[in-house]
Amino acid sequence: TTKPHIYAAGDVTGIMPLETVAAKQGSMAVQNMFEDKKKGIDYNLIPRAVFTSPELASVGLTEEEFAEKYNVCLCRTISLEHVEKAALMKDTRGVVTMVIHPETKEVVGVHMVGPRASEIITMATYAIKNRMTIYDIRDTVHVFPTLSEAIKKVAQSFNEDLGKMACCVE
Repeated sequence: TTKPHIYAAGDVTGIMPLETVAAKQGSMAVQNMFEDKKKGIDYNLIPRAVFTSPELASVGLTEEEFAEKYNVCLCRTISLEHVEKAALMKDTRGVVTMVIHPETKEVVGVHMVGPRASEIITMATYAIKNRMTIYDIRDTVHVFPTLSEAIKKVAQSFNEDLGKMACCVE
């Protein structure tokens, strides 16, 4: 609210009507009631998911949002056909899109459609929160074969042709 002594949390705020957001807003409201230094929530770091088949998940800026803000966008989209675990599961329906800052190469958004996307998106949330670059992600050892490798593969796609890479190439 605009009144410094009145706090609100949850759907009444009109901001991202998600259970996780309501819980975070409630926690922040209580902290801010009793602490001098007020804290806020970076809503750009709130992952969201739709539990369809395949699942949808998203965190950070979309291609359109980044382009509108900076007049440029550096983005890549890969098919889950490039992710070995998806092939082993016989479910390659889906894509992963990564949005990066063109100068710093930091990840600013990740958007997914595919099996277990709701579980994988948190990895992207950590990347955005910690200002990781595509090189940080690419150089991190990932468990093989896992669906979360999709995040690594899309980071690699900024500099590599995934179609020419062997399955286990770092």
